[in-house]
Amino acid sequence: MFAERIIRSDHPDGPKESSVHIVPPHVLDSEPVSFAVRHWDILRGSRRYPTRDEIFPRDIAGVLRHIVLIRVLDAGDDFEYRIVGDAHVQAHESNFAGMRLKEIEKARPGFDPNTRATYEFVRFTGEPLAVRGWVGRDVPESKFCYYETAFLPLGTETGVDHLLVVTSYVPYAGAADFQRKKA
Repeated sequence: MFAERIIRSDHPDGPKESSVHIVPPHVLDSEPVSFAVRHWDILRGSRRYPTRDEIFPRDIAGVLRHIVLIRVLDAGDDFEYRIVGDAHVQAHESNFAGMRLKEIEKARPGFDPNTRATYEFVRFTGEPLAVRGWVGRDVPESKFCYYETAFLPLGTETGVDHLLVVTSYVPYAGAADFQRKKA
């Protein structure tokens, strides 16, 4: 079985390089992420996106551990991590709650430059963005082997003021179960 060959990132049969693919948000398979996308879509109705004030924890209780709520600062000059769910903390072994992206970039010079570009794309366009991908042997320290993420804009008619990021991670330990569900 394929999943059994990728349980460890240093396994010779695992993906050599990581991959990321932009996909339509509605095709994501992860239940937490697809639920959040459906909820976001219902809240927005005929508008481009819902407001931050329409997001209530009780309505998304089942996915709270998978979310990151980010406040847009100074028209996108910086982004502040307001809420960081436990799934993110475990996957990245860091809790960025209360921190700004510029702080993180300064403290971690190798921090993924695509993060800022992705946030800015969603802020500027006001369109949701969804990605999924495999983590390969090029990232041996990773705790997860597969992920799906939706970047969902929140705001008013004057623009996007928050991003709701929802990610589902498949840890290496759970890869076999994940592959069975996908089959």
